[in-house]
Amino acid sequence: MTAKKILVVYAHPNPESFNAAVKAQVESTLVEAGHEVNVLDLYQQEFTATMSLDERLRYMTSDNTTGIEQEVCRLRWAEALVLVYPTWWSGPPAILKGWLDRVWLPGIAAKFNTGVVEPGLTKIRTVVVITTQGSSWWRMKLIGNPPRKMMKLCLKTCTRFRRFHWLALYSMDKNTQQQRERFLLKLKTGLPKLLSR
Repeated sequence: MTAKKILVVYAHPNPESFNAAVKAQVESTLVEAGHEVNVLDLYQQEFTATMSLDERLRYMTSDNTTGIEQEVCRLRWAEALVLVYPTWWSGPPAILKGWLDRVWLPGIAAKFNTGVVEPGLTKIRTVVVITTQGSSWWRMKLIGNPPRKMMKLCLKTCTRFRRFHWLALYSMDKNTQQQRERFLLKLKTGLPKLLSR
């Protein structure tokens, strides 16, 4: 197995939540597997999700990274990306969407040349999304799983990843403790395999 530089981005406000347990399991599993892991806890860092007027005016310019240089460095450092978050209203929490809006910028995440989008984060070859969803697996299957589709298509445009993995715990509000523990075990045994390829 080749060790990778892995950026784990975590978005949940409650440190006692099941998502917090997922994040802890992910971090310990990846470190034990020998990877170099950088965990970004957006709520703990009090990341500002809203884009300012100044940021929007500079969005397509060469100095659009002012004030978020550290976040851009983390992103450019990564060879794999792991996102851990709950799915709310068929999408990620606002703070994670804000991180994507403010950090995945033109010139960083992608380059726009005469209408053609060229990925900017080509070092990232593997993306793993780990999420909890209130909806059942069957309901998501029936409607085409928009949360998965949106995340996969958007990240593919910027990274050209070789592997995308969507690990979801469905029917979150009805799950038993045993089902949650099985999900954590699945992460412990399965994550190293997903990131070793």
